[in-house]
Amino acid sequence: MFNKKIFIFSVVLMSSIFFSGCGVGGFFKDDADITTKVGVLKDKPSDATYDGTHILVDEKDNITPLRSLILNLGSNEYLENKVQVMGFMNTKDDVFEVSGVSVMEVLSKDKTDKDLVSYKNTDLGFEINYPNDWALEDLGDSVVLTAPTLKNETVGKPDVVTILQTPFVFDPTAPNKDSIDDALFAYADKNLPKMADPSSYLNKVGEDLLDALKISRNNNEDVYLYRNGLIYQISFVAGNPTVSEHKNAYNEILSSFKFTGFTSEISDSGDNSEEPSVSEETLPVSDLKFSVFESLPFKFKGEYPAKWYYSGEKASMQGSSYHYSFTETSDGKELIGLDIVSGDLPSGKNLKFGAFECVEIDKGDQIAIYVKVDNHTFLLSGNKQYRDIILLMSSKISSTQGV
Repeated sequence: MFNKKIFIFSVVLMSSIFFSGCGVGGFFKDDADITTKVGVLKDKPSDATYDGTHILVDEKDNITPLRSLILNLGSNEYLENKVQVMGFMNTKDDVFEVSGVSVMEVLSKDKTDKDLVSYKNTDLGFEINYPNDWALEDLGDSVVLTAPTLKNETVGKPDVVTILQTPFVFDPTAPNKDSIDDALFAYADKNLPKMADPSSYLNKVGEDLLDALKISRNNNEDVYLYRNGLIYQISFVAGNPTVSEHKNAYNEILSSFKFTGFTSEISDSGDNSEEPSVSEETLPVSDLKFSVFESLPFKFKGEYPAKWYYSGEKASMQGSSYHYSFTETSDGKELIGLDIVSGDLPSGKNLKFGAFECVEIDKGDQIAIYVKVDNHTFLLSGNKQYRDIILLMSSKISSTQGV
């Protein structure tokens, strides 16, 4: 039975991937060939030996491992339904990199159609939506959601979802390493010794596509997220392993998970701390003319010196979804880099230029400027001699979401 199609296009086809407003000779490049595949999207089996986070099973029962840096493949609207995925095959590990999903046919008969209740916990710093017939209990350092007893449930206990917050102080070994992934790997090394290769469990969860480790075991699942000295463990425990009606309700809860502010600010050590001081400055004045470029996949636009060149490619830096390089010549050395990174703004020197705010990190002769726009965190970096240009470029980034 066909239902309405839900399209999420997060990439631009290679033939039309030139961004609007490029300067003379400006260009955008990508080395991936976009293709499509059709099948039923499923969770990756817990005993699978291949990489990726999910699988696509076609009509001949052929399996294609999947992953996505920009989409939540675990969303309830995709799982167990017939979909068409857009992207390219990563030849390094034979995993299909998904950049777009279209639901072709709704197959799942147990999708939750309950009215959802919004719940926000500013002590633990998160919010979710959950079905109105579930019971919620706040235990201080955790929240427990209990599903109603099923009519056909004859043995076992009710299904339960728990959200637990525990301190985990992490100090990255190098300033250019991604603290989110590195912290999760460090946590797994210390607390999940059976997880041989944590990178194979990386996933995107929640409304903001947060980096997480996801471990599935039959109908049970554990998800781990890191945030500023804290680990959040979200668990689904099936009271009766043979009954899975509430797994989709859990997927709804997980897909709505979102970090929020705290009742009182929490520092990296998990202790209460004062608001960081903000340095008021004035944006530099420059005679340079700037050109506009726009990213359709990540729904933002920015500006760069009109006589410069730019290109984009899948990021090699851990924690970065995409990398843009800005140069003075078409084949010249990168002068300024722009990365779309995961997580919130890091600790550093807080700067304010009128309504524009950012975080600056000094790295010797290099500087890094972080700015958050809509749901994305942007990192612009380069030699200190380009600080004025980096600041101006940072201040010109804006969201095109809904435009």
